[in-house]
Amino acid sequence: MNDTTINLLLKTLGTQPENWEIRLHIAELMLADARNADAAELIGKSNNLPDDEELLLKVATILSTSDKDKSLRILDGIIANNKACAPAYRIKADIYRSRGMETEARKNYNVAAVIDESLEDEEFEAWLDGTEPPAKKTPTTPAPTPAPRRPQMLTNHLGPQADSDDSEIPEMDDFIETDAELDRAIASNLPNIDFADIGGMEALKERIRMSIIYPFKNKELFKKFKKRSGGGILFYGPPGCGKTLISRATAGECGAHFINISITDILSKWIGQSEQRLHEIFETARRKAPTILFIDEVDALGVKRSDAGSMASMVNTLLTEIDGVESHNEDLLIIGATNTPWRIDSAFRRPGRFDHVLFVPPPDALARESIFEIMLDGIPQEKIDISKLAKVTDRFSGADIRAAVEAASEATIQEIMRTGKEGVVTQKLLLQSIKKTRPTTLEWMEQATNYASYANQSGLYDDLADYIRKF
Repeated sequence: MNDTTINLLLKTLGTQPENWEIRLHIAELMLADARNADAAELIGKSNNLPDDEELLLKVATILSTSDKDKSLRILDGIIANNKACAPAYRIKADIYRSRGMETEARKNYNVAAVIDESLEDEEFEAWLDGTEPPAKKTPTTPAPTPAPRRPQMLTNHLGPQADSDDSEIPEMDDFIETDAELDRAIASNLPNIDFADIGGMEALKERIRMSIIYPFKNKELFKKFKKRSGGGILFYGPPGCGKTLISRATAGECGAHFINISITDILSKWIGQSEQRLHEIFETARRKAPTILFIDEVDALGVKRSDAGSMASMVNTLLTEIDGVESHNEDLLIIGATNTPWRIDSAFRRPGRFDHVLFVPPPDALARESIFEIMLDGIPQEKIDISKLAKVTDRFSGADIRAAVEAASEATIQEIMRTGKEGVVTQKLLLQSIKKTRPTTLEWMEQATNYASYANQSGLYDDLADYIRKF
């Protein structure tokens, strides 16, 4: 590649630093010339990331070879906004493979292959199976018909092929299936927490107490009034605002087991295996009752059946498990979390399923102070006025606050390396980082406002509408 072309484009980029189309085009030209480090450096120079999903995927792909952690953060952000972004899961699978993390690579690869079959990769699957990569086909020699070595791929839910050779089918993907494995999953969670560990959010905590905690702790009283202690709760709100943390604290308040499952723990591209995984997890949760089963990204599993396609069977299985038609769910509470409640099938909101739908707003001022204290703990710093930081971060999510603190820390490290002198994070530096950080909740609020204004006939989004009116 002619360096003159790259240099001319770099000059153009100098006058349009926020033009990500040009920046990525230059990076791709550098990659074509095997200048990987230069391409990664060019991408990392920009303080802001593009808003477009396709451009973000290109950024994550380029960074996946040089800054895997940053690439994963970008990919997680993409998935938070679009649970069906198959390429994002596929890139994550490649990153985890490069780190030798087979379990995580397998989970993300399976999700990508379920959503988009074109992303299936024989070489990647051979690596997962621990076998040699398949021989490449040559144009002059037709490839022989391979013997079956896997179950029928998930193309629909009509059932497995009748003529399969079970003797040549290897073990299914690893997944949580037995009591012992779930015990390890529960034990591996972070230490138990309760509401005392979460600053602020008092109104939400009180609603959770009435909807969840009191029924769990006072079963007999609630039974007198024909109120059960199990059921389902749906938390919704902007990404990064603590839905998982609130759920863990709720389990701590109830004295219940807490099991956290996500789409990557369940989805498999083999027919019927996803449904089996889901059933086994519910069965084990029932045996360990009282249990709170937290389903992250529930919109990916509970998508509207009209849009579900091959996922329709999974949706029906989830509805059946929540109903507990053939099982006892009294001491099992299902909490679902989603950023997009409008994508969830209305059947999930029928009585006995997700009875309560609670809005988890961006953290209030007191909660933001707590988050800053946690984020700044142990970092060399001057005396910081945390209350002032909390006041200027209205509508910031916990993830936004983390990003601002990390940016200030990175700037401090760069200054230390440049001057060779000791340094600390300062109030001024934090305020500058906050000023450069655009709250990620704003885009979500813009979209959610439409639903609160025009699709709230049932009152589902009353909490959201009240929050929006205050601002």
